[in-house]
Amino acid sequence: MEVYNFKSNNWSQERYNKNELWNSNGQYDPTGLLTNYKTNDAYAQMNVISKYLENKRVGIDIGCRWGSFTVQMHKLGFEYVHMIEMRNLHYKGISYNVDMNRASLYPCAALDKTGYVSRGGKTITDVNKGDTPCIAIDDLNIENVDFIKIDVDGPDQLVLKGCLETIKKYKPVIYIERGIEQEAWEKRHGYDITLDLKNYKEVEGLENNYILVPVQD
Repeated sequence: MEVYNFKSNNWSQERYNKNELWNSNGQYDPTGLLTNYKTNDAYAQMNVISKYLENKRVGIDIGCRWGSFTVQMHKLGFEYVHMIEMRNLHYKGISYNVDMNRASLYPCAALDKTGYVSRGGKTITDVNKGDTPCIAIDDLNIENVDFIKIDVDGPDQLVLKGCLETIKKYKPVIYIERGIEQEAWEKRHGYDITLDLKNYKEVEGLENNYILVPVQD
C-alpha cells in the first residue's frame, strides 16, 4: 500500500498550539454547523489517554478524518504517526492540519485483512475487485507502535483483529471510539467478535469510549 502524495502541506504551528482544525474548505467548524463533519480537536481524549502512555514513538490513527488525534499525538511528542482514512474528502483538510514531515497517510480503509471493501457495507468483498482498497494493519509491518486509535463507525473489532500481530509484538495502548454506529453495524452484519486481549485491561474513556492498557505479564 503506497502512502498518499500530498501536493502541499499548509499546517500551522499556531493552529497546533490553539487546537484549531480546518476542514477541506479551510474552515474552522468545531460544532459542525457549516458541514456534516465537525473539526473538533481530540485534546480531551488524548489528555486522558496520555496517562497510560509509557512510550511515544509511533502511533497509528485509524479513521483519522481531519487529523485531530494525529495533531495531539505530535503535541505529546510522538515521533511519527501513520494515518488511515478512506474518504478522500478529508485529505485537503489533513494537508491543512497535520505536519506531514512526521506523518504518512494511507488512502484506504482498515479491516481484518487486505483486499477491497464495500464502502456501504464496510465488509471485505474480493481481493481483486471492489470500490475501496483496505488493509490489515499487520500487513504494513509498522515498527515501534506505542498507540493505536480506532474510529471507523462500525467494524472497529474487525480493524482490531487486523492489528493482533502488531499488538502482540509492541503492546501499544489502544483507544476505540465506540458509538451507536458500531453497535448498529455489528447487529446488522451479525458480528459479535469482541476480542479478549491477553495481558490488557480496560479503563474508562470519555463518551462511552474505552482504552485498552497493557499490563505486566
